[in-house]
Amino acid sequence: MTAFHSIGDLSRSYQLRLGQQGLKARLDRLTQEMMTGDKSDIPKTLGGDLSGISHIESRLKLLTTFQQNASEAQTRLAGMQAALGQIHDVVDDLGPRLLTEPNILDEHDLRARADSINRDFQSMLATLNTTSAGQHLFAGNRTDGPALTGFETILAELNTAVSGATTAAAIANRIDAWFAAPQGAGGFSDTVYRGSDNGSTRFLISPDHRIDSNLSANSVELRDTLKGMAMIAYASEAGPAMDAKTLRDLFSEAGVRLAKATIGLTAARADLGQQQAAVTQAQARNSAETTTLSIARTNMIGADPAETATALEETEAKIQSLYAITVRLSRLSLADYLS
Repeated sequence: MTAFHSIGDLSRSYQLRLGQQGLKARLDRLTQEMMTGDKSDIPKTLGGDLSGISHIESRLKLLTTFQQNASEAQTRLAGMQAALGQIHDVVDDLGPRLLTEPNILDEHDLRARADSINRDFQSMLATLNTTSAGQHLFAGNRTDGPALTGFETILAELNTAVSGATTAAAIANRIDAWFAAPQGAGGFSDTVYRGSDNGSTRFLISPDHRIDSNLSANSVELRDTLKGMAMIAYASEAGPAMDAKTLRDLFSEAGVRLAKATIGLTAARADLGQQQAAVTQAQARNSAETTTLSIARTNMIGADPAETATALEETEAKIQSLYAITVRLSRLSLADYLS
Protein backbone atom coordinates (compact mmCIF):
# COMPACT_ATOMS: atom_id res chain seq x y z
CA MET A 1 0.00 0.00 0.00
CA THR A 2 1.36 3.32 -1.04
CA ALA A 3 1.50 5.92 1.75
CA PHE A 4 -0.01 9.28 0.97
CA HIS A 5 1.17 12.29 2.93
CA SER A 6 -0.80 15.54 2.97
CA ILE A 7 -0.68 18.78 4.88
CA GLY A 8 -3.64 20.75 5.99
CA ASP A 9 -4.93 23.85 4.28
CA LEU A 10 -3.68 26.14 7.06
CA SER A 11 -0.20 24.64 6.90
CA ARG A 12 -0.13 24.97 3.11
CA SER A 13 -1.28 28.61 3.34
CA TYR A 14 1.40 29.32 5.92
CA GLN A 15 4.14 27.85 3.74
CA LEU A 16 2.94 29.86 0.74
CA ARG A 17 3.06 33.07 2.78
CA LEU A 18 6.57 32.25 3.94
CA GLY A 19 7.61 31.68 0.35
CA GLN A 20 6.03 34.93 -0.74
CA GLN A 21 7.73 36.90 2.03
CA GLY A 22 11.11 35.36 1.29
CA LEU A 23 10.86 36.11 -2.42
CA LYS A 24 9.60 39.64 -1.77
CA ALA A 25 12.51 40.30 0.58
CA ARG A 26 14.93 39.00 -2.05
CA LEU A 27 13.25 41.13 -4.71
CA ASP A 28 13.52 44.26 -2.51
CA ARG A 29 17.20 43.53 -1.83
CA LEU A 30 18.06 42.96 -5.48
CA THR A 31 16.09 46.03 -6.56
CA GLN A 32 18.02 48.14 -4.04
CA GLU A 33 21.33 46.73 -5.27
CA MET A 34 20.34 47.42 -8.88
CA MET A 35 19.44 51.04 -8.04
CA THR A 36 22.41 51.86 -5.78
CA GLY A 37 25.03 49.62 -7.37
CA ASP A 38 26.06 48.49 -3.87
CA LYS A 39 25.60 45.28 -1.97
CA SER A 40 22.69 45.59 0.44
CA ASP A 41 24.48 43.93 3.34
CA ILE A 42 27.83 45.73 3.44
CA PRO A 43 29.03 44.38 6.81
CA LYS A 44 28.45 40.83 5.58
CA THR A 45 30.19 41.56 2.26
CA LEU A 46 33.25 42.92 4.09
CA GLY A 47 33.32 40.28 6.80
CA GLY A 48 32.51 42.88 9.45
CA ASP A 49 35.60 45.04 8.81
CA LEU A 50 34.24 48.49 7.86
CA SER A 51 37.40 50.55 8.45
CA GLY A 52 38.51 50.54 4.82
CA ILE A 53 35.17 51.46 3.31
CA SER A 54 34.60 54.12 5.98
CA HIS A 55 37.90 55.77 5.09
CA ILE A 56 37.09 55.71 1.38
CA GLU A 57 33.61 57.17 1.82
CA SER A 58 34.86 59.92 4.15
CA ARG A 59 37.50 60.85 1.61
CA LEU A 60 34.97 60.88 -1.22
CA LYS A 61 32.71 63.24 0.73
CA LEU A 62 35.67 65.52 1.41
CA LEU A 63 36.63 65.52 -2.26
CA THR A 64 33.06 66.42 -3.19
CA THR A 65 33.31 69.46 -0.91
CA PHE A 66 36.66 70.43 -2.44
CA GLN A 67 35.20 70.18 -5.94
CA GLN A 68 32.25 72.37 -4.96
CA ASN A 69 34.65 74.95 -3.48
CA ALA A 70 36.82 74.79 -6.59
CA SER A 71 33.83 75.29 -8.85
CA GLU A 72 32.73 78.31 -6.80
CA ALA A 73 36.26 79.72 -6.85
CA GLN A 74 36.54 79.21 -10.61
CA THR A 75 33.24 81.02 -11.18
CA ARG A 76 34.35 83.93 -8.98
CA LEU A 77 37.79 84.19 -10.57
CA ALA A 78 36.34 84.03 -14.08
CA GLY A 79 33.92 86.85 -13.24
CA MET A 80 36.72 88.99 -11.82
CA GLN A 81 38.95 88.25 -14.79
CA ALA A 82 36.21 89.28 -17.22
CA ALA A 83 35.56 92.52 -15.30
CA LEU A 84 39.26 93.39 -15.14
CA GLY A 85 39.53 92.63 -18.83
CA GLN A 86 36.86 95.22 -19.63
CA ILE A 87 38.54 97.81 -17.42
CA HIS A 88 41.99 97.00 -18.76
CA ASP A 89 40.87 97.39 -22.37
CA VAL A 90 39.59 100.90 -21.62
CA VAL A 91 42.62 102.02 -19.60
CA ASP A 92 45.22 100.49 -21.90
CA ASP A 93 43.83 102.49 -24.81
CA LEU A 94 43.00 105.61 -22.85
CA GLY A 95 46.31 106.26 -21.05
CA PRO A 96 48.39 107.02 -24.15
CA ARG A 97 45.53 108.97 -25.74
CA LEU A 98 45.26 111.32 -22.75
CA LEU A 99 48.95 112.18 -23.16
CA THR A 100 48.55 113.15 -26.83
CA GLU A 101 44.98 114.45 -27.23
CA PRO A 102 45.58 117.77 -25.38
CA ASN A 103 48.03 118.64 -28.15
CA ILE A 104 45.78 117.79 -31.09
CA LEU A 105 42.19 118.50 -30.02
CA ASP A 106 40.63 121.92 -29.77
CA GLU A 107 38.88 122.98 -26.57
CA HIS A 108 35.38 121.96 -27.74
CA ASP A 109 36.52 118.48 -28.77
CA LEU A 110 38.54 118.13 -25.60
CA ARG A 111 35.50 118.87 -23.43
CA ALA A 112 33.42 116.42 -25.45
CA ARG A 113 36.16 113.86 -24.92
CA ALA A 114 36.07 114.51 -21.16
CA ASP A 115 32.30 113.89 -21.17
CA SER A 116 32.84 110.58 -22.97
CA ILE A 117 35.50 109.51 -20.47
CA ASN A 118 33.16 110.50 -17.65
CA ARG A 119 30.64 108.00 -19.00
CA ASP A 120 33.39 105.37 -19.21
CA PHE A 121 34.19 106.10 -15.57
CA GLN A 122 30.58 105.51 -14.54
CA SER A 123 30.53 102.24 -16.51
CA MET A 124 33.73 101.24 -14.75
CA LEU A 125 32.14 101.83 -11.36
CA ALA A 126 29.22 99.62 -12.41
CA THR A 127 31.67 96.92 -13.54
CA LEU A 128 33.32 96.92 -10.12
CA ASN A 129 29.87 96.38 -8.57
CA THR A 130 29.31 93.30 -10.71
CA THR A 131 27.97 90.12 -9.13
CA SER A 132 28.33 86.41 -9.76
CA ALA A 133 26.13 83.76 -8.16
CA GLY A 134 24.62 86.49 -6.00
CA GLN A 135 27.96 87.69 -4.61
CA HIS A 136 29.65 91.04 -5.27
CA LEU A 137 33.06 90.18 -6.68
CA PHE A 138 35.07 93.26 -5.71
CA ALA A 139 33.68 93.89 -2.22
CA GLY A 140 36.35 91.86 -0.44
CA ASN A 141 34.86 89.43 2.07
CA ARG A 142 31.65 91.45 2.43
CA THR A 143 30.05 89.98 -0.65
CA ASP A 144 26.41 90.68 0.17
CA GLY A 145 26.51 94.32 -0.95
CA PRO A 146 28.04 96.50 -3.68
CA ALA A 147 31.72 97.34 -3.52
CA LEU A 148 31.27 101.06 -4.28
CA THR A 149 28.74 103.80 -3.67
CA GLY A 150 26.96 105.57 -6.52
CA PHE A 151 28.57 108.05 -8.90
CA GLU A 152 26.90 111.09 -7.32
CA THR A 153 28.43 110.27 -3.94
CA ILE A 154 31.87 109.87 -5.49
CA LEU A 155 31.52 113.18 -7.32
CA ALA A 156 30.50 114.99 -4.12
CA GLU A 157 33.49 113.55 -2.27
CA LEU A 158 35.83 114.54 -5.11
CA ASN A 159 34.54 118.12 -5.02
CA THR A 160 35.17 118.24 -1.29
CA ALA A 161 38.66 116.81 -1.65
CA VAL A 162 39.63 119.18 -4.49
CA SER A 163 38.04 122.29 -2.97
CA GLY A 164 40.40 125.28 -3.22
CA ALA A 165 42.76 123.73 -5.78
CA THR A 166 43.02 125.69 -9.03
CA THR A 167 45.89 124.24 -11.05
CA ALA A 168 45.87 120.83 -12.70
CA ALA A 169 48.82 119.68 -10.60
CA ALA A 170 47.08 120.73 -7.37
CA ILE A 171 43.82 119.08 -8.41
CA ALA A 172 45.65 115.86 -9.35
CA ASN A 173 47.58 115.83 -6.08
CA ARG A 174 44.38 116.31 -4.03
CA ILE A 175 42.70 113.44 -5.88
CA ASP A 176 45.82 111.29 -5.41
CA ALA A 177 45.76 111.97 -1.68
CA TRP A 178 42.03 111.25 -1.40
CA PHE A 179 42.39 107.87 -3.11
CA ALA A 180 45.52 106.99 -1.10
CA ALA A 181 44.14 108.03 2.32
CA PRO A 182 44.22 105.15 4.84
CA GLN A 183 41.05 103.95 6.50
CA GLY A 184 39.82 106.41 9.07
CA ALA A 185 41.20 109.44 7.22
CA GLY A 186 38.00 110.17 5.32
CA GLY A 187 39.25 109.21 1.87
CA PHE A 188 38.09 106.76 -0.78
CA SER A 189 38.32 103.74 1.55
CA ASP A 190 35.93 105.34 4.04
CA THR A 191 33.45 107.25 1.91
CA VAL A 192 33.16 105.27 -1.32
CA TYR A 193 34.37 101.72 -0.74
CA ARG A 194 31.62 99.67 0.88
CA GLY A 195 33.34 96.29 1.01
CA SER A 196 35.62 94.86 3.67
CA ASP A 197 39.28 93.95 3.37
CA ASN A 198 39.54 92.38 6.83
CA GLY A 199 40.62 88.87 5.91
CA SER A 200 40.08 87.35 2.50
CA THR A 201 37.66 85.27 0.51
CA ARG A 202 39.22 81.85 0.98
CA PHE A 203 38.45 78.63 -0.86
CA LEU A 204 39.79 75.22 0.15
CA ILE A 205 40.01 73.60 -3.27
CA SER A 206 42.00 70.43 -2.55
CA PRO A 207 43.51 68.59 0.43
CA ASP A 208 46.71 70.60 0.11
CA HIS A 209 45.75 73.83 -1.64
CA ARG A 210 43.64 76.91 -1.02
CA ILE A 211 42.86 80.08 -2.91
CA ASP A 212 42.88 83.45 -1.14
CA SER A 213 41.09 86.10 -3.18
CA ASN A 214 42.38 89.43 -1.87
CA LEU A 215 41.67 91.66 -4.87
CA SER A 216 38.94 94.23 -4.25
CA ALA A 217 37.83 97.63 -5.52
CA ASN A 218 39.96 99.03 -2.71
CA SER A 219 43.15 97.32 -3.93
CA VAL A 220 45.88 99.69 -5.05
CA GLU A 221 45.72 98.44 -8.66
CA LEU A 222 42.11 99.52 -8.98
CA ARG A 223 42.44 102.71 -6.94
CA ASP A 224 45.25 103.81 -9.27
CA THR A 225 42.93 103.16 -12.20
CA LEU A 226 39.96 104.93 -10.68
CA LYS A 227 41.86 108.06 -9.72
CA GLY A 228 43.04 108.62 -13.29
CA MET A 229 39.46 108.29 -14.50
CA ALA A 230 38.19 110.44 -11.64
CA MET A 231 40.40 113.35 -12.71
CA ILE A 232 38.73 113.50 -16.11
CA ALA A 233 35.29 112.95 -14.57
CA TYR A 234 35.94 115.92 -12.29
CA ALA A 235 36.93 118.04 -15.28
CA SER A 236 33.82 116.94 -17.17
CA GLU A 237 31.53 117.87 -14.31
CA ALA A 238 33.31 121.22 -13.83
CA GLY A 239 32.50 122.14 -17.42
CA PRO A 240 33.29 125.72 -18.54
CA ALA A 241 34.24 126.62 -14.97
CA MET A 242 37.57 124.90 -15.68
CA ASP A 243 39.68 126.89 -18.13
CA ALA A 244 41.15 125.28 -21.24
CA LYS A 245 44.75 125.23 -19.97
CA THR A 246 43.81 123.51 -16.71
CA LEU A 247 41.71 121.02 -18.68
CA ARG A 248 44.62 120.21 -21.01
CA ASP A 249 47.05 119.85 -18.13
CA LEU A 250 44.62 117.63 -16.21
CA PHE A 251 44.31 115.35 -19.24
CA SER A 252 48.08 114.88 -19.15
CA GLU A 253 48.08 114.28 -15.37
CA ALA A 254 45.38 111.63 -15.79
CA GLY A 255 47.22 110.05 -18.73
CA VAL A 256 50.37 109.57 -16.65
CA ARG A 257 48.39 107.86 -13.90
CA LEU A 258 46.42 105.62 -16.25
CA ALA A 259 49.61 104.54 -18.03
CA LYS A 260 50.98 103.49 -14.65
CA ALA A 261 47.68 101.86 -13.71
CA THR A 262 47.89 99.63 -16.80
CA ILE A 263 50.94 97.94 -15.31
CA GLY A 264 49.07 97.23 -12.07
CA LEU A 265 46.03 95.89 -13.90
CA THR A 266 48.22 93.61 -15.99
CA ALA A 267 49.82 92.21 -12.83
CA ALA A 268 46.41 91.75 -11.17
CA ARG A 269 45.08 89.86 -14.19
CA ALA A 270 48.19 87.69 -14.23
CA ASP A 271 47.66 86.82 -10.56
CA LEU A 272 44.06 85.90 -11.28
CA GLY A 273 45.21 83.77 -14.19
CA GLN A 274 47.63 81.88 -11.95
CA GLN A 275 44.83 81.27 -9.44
CA GLN A 276 42.54 80.04 -12.21
CA ALA A 277 45.25 77.63 -13.35
CA ALA A 278 45.75 76.41 -9.78
CA VAL A 279 42.00 75.76 -9.43
CA THR A 280 41.91 73.87 -12.74
CA GLN A 281 44.83 71.69 -11.63
CA ALA A 282 43.20 71.04 -8.26
CA GLN A 283 39.96 70.04 -9.97
CA ALA A 284 41.87 67.57 -12.14
CA ARG A 285 43.66 66.07 -9.12
CA ASN A 286 40.42 65.85 -7.14
CA SER A 287 38.68 64.19 -10.06
CA ALA A 288 41.47 61.65 -10.53
CA GLU A 289 41.48 60.74 -6.85
CA THR A 290 37.68 60.50 -6.83
CA THR A 291 37.81 58.09 -9.77
CA THR A 292 40.46 55.94 -8.08
CA LEU A 293 38.57 55.79 -4.79
CA SER A 294 35.27 55.11 -6.53
CA ILE A 295 36.80 52.12 -8.30
CA ALA A 296 38.21 50.84 -5.01
CA ARG A 297 34.82 51.30 -3.37
CA THR A 298 33.08 49.39 -6.16
CA ASN A 299 35.58 46.56 -5.86
CA MET A 300 34.84 46.33 -2.15
CA ILE A 301 31.06 46.62 -1.97
CA GLY A 302 29.81 46.96 -5.54
CA ALA A 303 27.05 44.69 -6.80
CA ASP A 304 27.75 43.16 -10.21
CA PRO A 305 25.07 44.63 -12.53
CA ALA A 306 24.83 41.55 -14.75
CA GLU A 307 24.57 39.12 -11.85
CA THR A 308 22.06 41.33 -10.06
CA ALA A 309 19.91 41.68 -13.19
CA THR A 310 19.91 37.90 -13.73
CA ALA A 311 19.03 37.19 -10.10
CA LEU A 312 16.31 39.83 -10.28
CA GLU A 313 14.74 38.20 -13.33
CA GLU A 314 14.88 34.77 -11.69
CA THR A 315 13.25 36.09 -8.53
CA GLU A 316 10.49 37.81 -10.47
CA ALA A 317 9.83 34.54 -12.36
CA LYS A 318 9.62 32.59 -9.08
CA ILE A 319 7.21 35.15 -7.64
CA GLN A 320 5.00 34.86 -10.70
CA SER A 321 5.06 31.05 -10.45
CA LEU A 322 4.24 31.15 -6.76
CA TYR A 323 1.34 33.52 -7.35
CA ALA A 324 0.08 31.19 -10.11
CA ILE A 325 0.23 28.21 -7.76
CA THR A 326 -1.51 30.18 -5.03
CA VAL A 327 -4.32 31.17 -7.38
CA ARG A 328 -4.75 27.58 -8.61
CA LEU A 329 -4.84 26.15 -5.11
CA SER A 330 -7.31 28.75 -3.94
CA ARG A 331 -9.75 27.60 -6.66
CA LEU A 332 -9.66 23.85 -5.74
CA SER A 333 -12.99 22.39 -4.75
CA LEU A 334 -13.63 19.43 -2.42
CA ALA A 335 -14.43 17.30 -5.46
CA ASP A 336 -11.14 18.32 -7.08
CA TYR A 337 -9.35 17.42 -3.87
CA LEU A 338 -11.03 14.00 -3.54
CA SER A 339 -10.74 13.02 -7.20
